Amino acid sequence: MQHQQHPPHSLFRAVKGWYAAPGLLAVALLAACAAGQAGQPSALPPTPPPPSAAIEAELGVPLGAPLLSVEVQAAPLVDGLVEAVWDEAPPLHVPLHRGLHGTEPAGSIELRSLHDAERVYFLARWPSPNPGGEPEAWRNLLTVHWRLLDPGLVSGATSGSQGLRSTAPAVACTVACHTATADGLGRLVGVRNETIPPGLDEDLLAAGGWSEGNWTVEWSRLRLSDNPYDQRLTNPARGYRFFVKLFVGEIDGADPVSDLHELRLGP
Repeated sequence: MQHQQHPPHSLFRAVKGWYAAPGLLAVALLAACAAGQAGQPSALPPTPPPPSAAIEAELGVPLGAPLLSVEVQAAPLVDGLVEAVWDEAPPLHVPLHRGLHGTEPAGSIELRSLHDAERVYFLARWPSPNPGGEPEAWRNLLTVHWRLLDPGLVSGATSGSQGLRSTAPAVACTVACHTATADGLGRLVGVRNETIPPGLDEDLLAAGGWSEGNWTVEWSRLRLSDNPYDQRLTNPARGYRFFVKLFVGEIDGADPVSDLHELRLGP
C-alpha cells in the first residue's frame, strides 16, 4: 500500500517551539498507514470525575495521573478486539479539553497498557456518534505525543541512557508521535511512530475501528528499538511522558487535547 502524504497540521509548527525552547508544550501529528480491521469493542464504562492534576516542575504544566503498564506472560492479540487479558490493565480515564492548555471540557479517552519482555501494548477507546470524515478520505484520528527522555542525535548517533551530550553535532529529536489514521467509514488505516525532527518513521502493529458509537484502537511497539531516534521503554523507575490529541474536525472549535501524563512500567 502506498503511504499517503498528509499536510502538516497547524500545531506541527508549535512542536518546534518545544525542542527549540524548553518549557513550552506542543502537539504534533503526522500521517499513518498500516492495514487494520474494525473490531467489536465492549461498551465503555462511565467516566469517573478526574482528580486534580499536579504541576510538572520542569514545564510548569498540569501532570495528570499515570498510565500503569502491567506485565503479562501472554500478550494480547493486536486485532482490535478487547480480549480478557486487557482486564488486567487498570484503565486511565484521561480528561480532554478544547485546545492546548484549554479549560473547556471536551470529554475523555480511556487508555490501557500491557507489556511483556519485548513489547508494550496500548488500547485506546472513546465514544463518537459516527466515524466522521469523508468515506474514502484518510484523516488523522488520534495522536499520542511522547516527550523523548534519551533522544538520539539527528546525525544518527545515539545518546543512550546518558541523555544529550554537550558535544552533540546536531539538534536532537525531542518528541515522537504514535499517530492513528482512519477513513470515513470507521476503518483504521494504521498507526505510525514518527519523531520530530524527522528521524524515525515506521508502521506499528495496529488494529481497530469504529463500531456502535465507540472508537477502539489497539497498537504495539518494541520496548527496545533498533532505531537511534526512538525512545527506549525499558526502565520501570522512569515515567515516560505523553499527552493525547483527538482530531474531531470541528470548524468552530479546537480539537480535544489532554494534560501531560506518564507511562509507568509496572510488575
